[in-house]
Amino acid sequence: MTDSGTHLTDVPFEELLATVLCAEGRYAELFREHVTRLGGVMQEGLLRAAMDRARRGVPGEEDEMWQCVAELYRRLVSRLDRRPAPAPLTEPATATAGAGAAEAAAAQAARQADPAVGTVTGRAVPPGDDGAVAGAPATGGGTPHRPDVDGWAVPGARPVAPEVREAGEQVRRAIEQVFVEFADEAEVRRWTGGRPVPAGFELVDRWRAFHLSLLRLPPALEALWTARMRSAAPAYWLEPAENWQRVPAPATVPGRVLVPACGRYPGVLADPRASKAGGVAAPLSGNEPGHDLAAGLAHQMSWLAAADEAAHSARTWQLTPLRDPHEGVGYTELLTERLAKFSQAVAWGETERCVLRAAQLAEGLRMVVHRPLVAPDSWWHRLRDETVRFVREVAAEHAPHVVITEIAGRYAEAKNNGLTDGRDDVRLTSASESDGLVLDCLRPHLRGTELGDKPGRVVYGATH
Repeated sequence: MTDSGTHLTDVPFEELLATVLCAEGRYAELFREHVTRLGGVMQEGLLRAAMDRARRGVPGEEDEMWQCVAELYRRLVSRLDRRPAPAPLTEPATATAGAGAAEAAAAQAARQADPAVGTVTGRAVPPGDDGAVAGAPATGGGTPHRPDVDGWAVPGARPVAPEVREAGEQVRRAIEQVFVEFADEAEVRRWTGGRPVPAGFELVDRWRAFHLSLLRLPPALEALWTARMRSAAPAYWLEPAENWQRVPAPATVPGRVLVPACGRYPGVLADPRASKAGGVAAPLSGNEPGHDLAAGLAHQMSWLAAADEAAHSARTWQLTPLRDPHEGVGYTELLTERLAKFSQAVAWGETERCVLRAAQLAEGLRMVVHRPLVAPDSWWHRLRDETVRFVREVAAEHAPHVVITEIAGRYAEAKNNGLTDGRDDVRLTSASESDGLVLDCLRPHLRGTELGDKPGRVVYGATH
């Protein structure tokens, strides 16, 4: 390449990297080994940075730099996974250390797709999809198999080639290894309260638990494990497709993948462009202040309450797992009732009562909590903070003189000052009120001419 006279100064870095990684020969393989080690060093640095940030509890000064490192790491391992698989496929590629290149052959087999028409020409069998078609029949011309439009087709008439089945098993093993490392990581367990991906469940259930757990982690820790899974899972699992479920989201909140696809099971996307009419938000007329925000949050919280096995309900003075069918139904009924009461108060022009109903609706949205509580600045925490903005939007339009107080600080002081009456506050780890801090304000305190003082409601406890 140096003797050809080619000028490469204007070639993008990623194109140069891809060219070298796809080259053949002894020195090309040596270079790939060194690049793989670099990926391992970057992964270790990301993990240490995430742990330091989690211990301090505040964003680091180099947060933007580490986000760039996480993205660079993701692109690096993506390039490693795209290098050509050795032939024949009956002899699986051996693993290299560090960044997840062990699944190169599996990833390559899983990614041979034509993006223009969506046909699959050499798809690896997704873990658990033993009856999935691997592509065109082994003999004859034929047209490659195309999944049904909903992506759930599992034709069972055609045999799966042994080499393709082995590629699928490599993908499974790589994903399972990420689950093990994730569940054993001390900082992950700190924010999730135990082993977040328990063994013994089906792969798709563990996949959902893993990605829902990411929503509760500090941003740097979330970025690290997102990149780690990208190095193990097929790329087409992680990119939104037409058959994915789209949960409506507020226009002011960026959309994001909540749970990527897993084999034949479609993923879930929080999408601000999805229609917010109907569903849990049906009681809203569409003319309320903050309608888009309230409807989007209601759809998201309703879905999360039903999907997240670790979610709890704060309807009463104690947290109750939402996986309890009775509790799940009770939460849905309460949320629907509060949506209806808020819409009715706005329609009747009840000024201060509109603010009260908005605060009660915000409480309904914030009742979906975890134990331990989610990390500050996590995706879940930022989503819950939107509820306070919703209450203030309603107050600004209907009763700007109403004083809205988010309760914080020592719980005993908040109770003595009348910000909460303590009747249905949720106590966590605190031995008594005197040593407890307000950990989460479920409902703000309101003060108005007609309302008088309306106590708020909180979750409190010790920070240890």
